[in-house]
Amino acid sequence: MFERIKPVRINEHIWLLNDKDESTGYLVMGKERALLIDTMNGYEDVNAVVRNLTELPFDVINTHGHPDHIYGNVYFDKVYMHPDDWEIAFGYLKNPEFKEAVRKRDLKFSGLLPVEEGDVFNLGGIKLEVYHIPGHTPGGICLLDSEDRILFTGDSIIEQTWMQMEESLSLDVFYEALNKITKIRDCFDYVLTGHTREKLEDASLCEVHREAVHDIIEGKTANDVMYSWYGGIAKAHPYGKEPRRIVYKFT
Repeated sequence: MFERIKPVRINEHIWLLNDKDESTGYLVMGKERALLIDTMNGYEDVNAVVRNLTELPFDVINTHGHPDHIYGNVYFDKVYMHPDDWEIAFGYLKNPEFKEAVRKRDLKFSGLLPVEEGDVFNLGGIKLEVYHIPGHTPGGICLLDSEDRILFTGDSIIEQTWMQMEESLSLDVFYEALNKITKIRDCFDYVLTGHTREKLEDASLCEVHREAVHDIIEGKTANDVMYSWYGGIAKAHPYGKEPRRIVYKFT
């Protein structure tokens, strides 16, 4: 039915929405409401995808303001996002290709609603609690589903975290934010990231990921490698099996 977005069932009330292996959203369904986490690239009507999976009323939230997580906002009136990423999001809306695609389809970007650390989305039997994790972007968030023991991490905790972008904060700030996750580590066993493609990932990623960030701060970078990306050249700190890397700025 849909050409790009492939729904993958995680459990009885969570769908992973794989947008052509380029980004991932999630539909979490409680007894009374649902929550769509990230809207992906916007090439396909994610609202229609959601409506094909549930009749529940639902809210929409962005884990951060990067285009592969927000461009699908055009299919909704209002979307939650941490205010620290609003400026970043609006900056990416100026992309000429995006503007032209939206114009051709007579769409417009959603209004944004603020979400802050400690906010809770009660879906009925399932609650998702917001944790602010500044680093990859200033307004990045994670969402804790204690019932399923899953942490939705966006791009804050992911096998290959980009910290070299203009909007990325310092590794020191990021490390302090990651310490929040350490404090709730006994509340979850799995993670679902902003680019998970098929199944739950083991939450042990959180510990090794945080330790890798700390190693860079401490100067343990002898095995780091150069890293080419669309914005130029950065450095990458490998940690464990491929493709695990922390990518960061260097001078």
